[in-house]
Amino acid sequence: MTTQRRASGLRVAAALLLSSLPLSTGCDLDVVNPGPVQDDFLNESGAWPAILQGVKRAHAYAFTRLALDNAMIVQEAMPGGLFDTQFTQGILTSDNSNENWNLPNEARWMAEDGVERLRENGVEGDAAVVEAELLLHVGFTNRLLGHNHCISTIDGGPAGDHAVYFERAEAAFTEALAAAQAIGEAGLVDAARMGRADARLNLGDWSGAMQDAEAVDTDAVFQLFYDQIEFDDGNEVAFRQEADPWREWTVWGTFQEEYYTETGDPRAAWRTNPSDPITMVDNLPFYVSLRFEDRLSPHTVASGWEMLLVRAEAMLASDPGNIDGAMELINEVRTRFVSDVTGEALEPWTAATADEAWTALKQERRMELYLDGRRLADLRRWAEDGRPGTTPMEDMAGRSMCFPVGSDEVDTNPNGLPKTTG
Repeated sequence: MTTQRRASGLRVAAALLLSSLPLSTGCDLDVVNPGPVQDDFLNESGAWPAILQGVKRAHAYAFTRLALDNAMIVQEAMPGGLFDTQFTQGILTSDNSNENWNLPNEARWMAEDGVERLRENGVEGDAAVVEAELLLHVGFTNRLLGHNHCISTIDGGPAGDHAVYFERAEAAFTEALAAAQAIGEAGLVDAARMGRADARLNLGDWSGAMQDAEAVDTDAVFQLFYDQIEFDDGNEVAFRQEADPWREWTVWGTFQEEYYTETGDPRAAWRTNPSDPITMVDNLPFYVSLRFEDRLSPHTVASGWEMLLVRAEAMLASDPGNIDGAMELINEVRTRFVSDVTGEALEPWTAATADEAWTALKQERRMELYLDGRRLADLRRWAEDGRPGTTPMEDMAGRSMCFPVGSDEVDTNPNGLPKTTG
């Protein structure tokens, strides 16, 4: 983490701290630019809720930017506006991925630094809840990097395997779980288990992933919100699709276009926009995804329904003959939805072979995690593990499978990291 990024992270927390101070009558305390503040101010217990809010904001912003660009690379969305030409071709480089590298690393560093500050100054009372939440964000920001990035490098360190992020995430979720259990926060306990289940899945720890996923009810959810903290854009996936001013991407030409027409799966719902029938630049039909209501809609980071699919994947990977058990879990996720076409529950998948079961799993993860920035990680994991089964528009030939280290990191890291293509 460079000094510049460290400073910007502190400014977020400082600005939130200053904006939360009580107002005295007769004085104009409107803050236009709070400017520099003493670092020690952030060690005061009164600052910790503001630090947590700053971490939430940084995490939410990093997540939604990666979700938007992830969608372009895996063709969940068809670019029809101002995206970089290489992005439209699915080519990620150090130069065009710079922000995709900087934002999640800044969020990760802020969360880790927040935990360190809090522990150095005492964890007691309300601080215990802040600690548990910060640890969750440490876990989920490291997981975000593991899902999306080609290699790891921590705070200016040498290059490592991207699995390092999942290892760090698993450790943070384990700490978060203990902290949440100690204070009796059931929602935080579930979030820690869900995050750790996914980290373990990506590390190939099938039994550990299964154990965590089985401990979570289907109604559990952990989301990043855009209506609780001030954002210029909020949910970028939704904002960049709005007719005013963008119309920057469309469902036209994606798998979801035909799939929704055929099945009515509400997770893939879209509509036309008669007042703006084409996209902003490329004159493509403008089909609007209904996945998010507006720019204040949250992103789902983990859910209890996803945990059923974690269990199904762990089952297929560790016990390939248990096709019926995996399909029962997969169809439990699928058939809870009513088709917009038939008005009845979605038709369950059937599978007689492992290939067919893996295809069903891949399809359900595609729809359950649609536009939440998860498809790229799934495709890379399955390719690395040599998993059978294919779904339409899964061919990534000639397209990047991960985001490379950004050019800022390449230019400042003392270990001679090269500029690369993902």
